[in-house]
Amino acid sequence: MSPRTATAATVRCAIYTRQSVARAGADPAVASCELQYEACRAFVRDRASLRWLALDERFDDEGFSGATMDRPALERLLDRLLAGEVDRVVVYRLDRLTRRLADWARLSAAFEERGVGLTVVRGGFTTAAGSAARFQLNMLAAFAELERDMIAERLTDDRAARQARGERSAGRLPLGYSASPFTKQLVINEIEAATVRWFFTEAANGATAAALATRANVRKVSDRSGRQGHWSARTVLRLLQNRAYLGQRPDGSHGVHDAIIDSDTFARVQEAIATRRTRQASPRPAATAEQDPFVLRGLLVCVVCGKHMTTSTSRSIAATVRRDGPRYYRCRTAGCSGGQVAGGDIESFVLELLQRPSIELNQTTRQQCAILVTAWDNMWPTNKRAALGTLVESIRWDAKRGTVSMVLKD
Repeated sequence: MSPRTATAATVRCAIYTRQSVARAGADPAVASCELQYEACRAFVRDRASLRWLALDERFDDEGFSGATMDRPALERLLDRLLAGEVDRVVVYRLDRLTRRLADWARLSAAFEERGVGLTVVRGGFTTAAGSAARFQLNMLAAFAELERDMIAERLTDDRAARQARGERSAGRLPLGYSASPFTKQLVINEIEAATVRWFFTEAANGATAAALATRANVRKVSDRSGRQGHWSARTVLRLLQNRAYLGQRPDGSHGVHDAIIDSDTFARVQEAIATRRTRQASPRPAATAEQDPFVLRGLLVCVVCGKHMTTSTSRSIAATVRRDGPRYYRCRTAGCSGGQVAGGDIESFVLELLQRPSIELNQTTRQQCAILVTAWDNMWPTNKRAALGTLVESIRWDAKRGTVSMVLKD
């Protein structure tokens, strides 16, 4: 049913579900979000005599963590709540709604302010059942955060133990290696290893990275992703400086996997690379503030490594990041999987966030966002950047999920 067709006596119930890991191709009949939804819908249906009725709109966040409020379905739910289109929120378990006590406090305050009830199906808790029930919900929220923190600690301890043993715990596979299906450790892929040895042998004999990239593209040498014709001097240099080929970990400590390159060849290649680093970088012509098109310069942070992302333009890379031409933001932290994102794409995401500010913001901040949105199209990039800087502490890009969030100043 549509929210607008409900009668005054109808309790309009919005069912919210969340699943941390999205399972591509999973049977909808056994997917976690689907099971939660059916259980909640049956719970609402059993209260039809109380005029409870589930809204047709689904609020499913599949593949999103409960440790953050930046979830599309949750944001839609809060928008409906602000518009007065929801009387009660129904969830299967409280940790599906949030796993952070601070976020639970904000959500429960928002529900109370708008007169919206909350029902947790598993346990039958509801905010309308008195102080004892509300106390139990608060305790459940605290236990949900404790469980999340304990899981994070166990994962951290596991990674530290693996690192102490010289084992691989995560990260991209270098060309020349595959991951063992049993231990997840690196094992030599002889077909790819032959390509790695060719690069090192030629570099040790004096070939430059640029020359090797050209020859590899002419010979249609495949990279780690199986693509041909994508070698550049930078990618060749990264391969030649990767200590994994010595049987080591990225920090230089001993690894448990076998080496592809012997230490003498590796040392000769590093020496050849070092001797070529004699040219001073030529200074780039300075651009005025009005000419700088990067609105998020100095504000955009990579969620993976926590470092600020840099700006760049490249015709060659633009072909794979269409829609905004050659302008993009990139994480340059060594070993980070933060990658890059087209400038226009992420700046559009930021504008969307400003157009629908979060429910917990105070009225002054919401008004500032509205004013900035109204003037956005008529502002120079430098003025957009300055205006964002007065509101925003940082803007966080999550390459894994393709989402962006803002941390506002106090």
